Amino acid sequence: MRILFFVALGWLLSKLWQRLQAWRDHRKLVGQLKELGVYGGTVDTGKVRKKPAEPKEISTEPDGPVPFGYKTCWTAVRCEDPERVIAALKPRSRQAANWSTGLAAAYAEPSGVFVSPCLDGFVLVIGAYVPPETWEDLHTQVQMFCNYRLSDSYGWMKQMNGETVRKYAYEAEEEDTVFADIGPLTPEELALGFDRFPKAGQADDGENDPCEEDVLNIAAAWGVSPRFEKTTYPPSTGWLCTV
Repeated sequence: MRILFFVALGWLLSKLWQRLQAWRDHRKLVGQLKELGVYGGTVDTGKVRKKPAEPKEISTEPDGPVPFGYKTCWTAVRCEDPERVIAALKPRSRQAANWSTGLAAAYAEPSGVFVSPCLDGFVLVIGAYVPPETWEDLHTQVQMFCNYRLSDSYGWMKQMNGETVRKYAYEAEEEDTVFADIGPLTPEELALGFDRFPKAGQADDGENDPCEEDVLNIAAAWGVSPRFEKTTYPPSTGWLCTV
């Protein structure tokens, strides 16, 4: 059962990430065509030869944290030491980066992630999809989030020592809109009114569906808010990694 869970979650998050990258490619190409004065409608980026990405200038000047959370995936790992998180990632490359340039580079690179310094006991890994089994050896709490409004795809998961205690995954474009509804709602979900969301196997009336703000709200309630609107953190730097 556990293997099936990892396969299902990996399929969902990798699918969301592929859609996110396709959307980014489309937006970039549309912008280029508009600059040339030849844009006239939808563009299939799959038929267009992509130019190599321009190298990103990375700064290590402490800043941020910078709000994030829309059209992306991220993981919050309960850990005081970012080096343990980076070691678990086994990145192909890493470099120091501040929030603004590190996040921008991670968003631009399909296999890039920005690893934050420790914030309120959590290290954030923002950007590319990272399989949940990556964190098994850390024996700690791990939270995963996906937020992609273009296909109305939203998901959140909490694991304790490698065991799933709560997982919810929803996508409006699928016939079965709720792919996963595992474990009882957490107290934080109940406080946010998440018991109104569609349940697995039930008809979806479209009136009580989750949205992107709900993903940000549960992330904040469980640990660290991607909005950074209520807590002030000192300027800091993190790490840009390729996974």
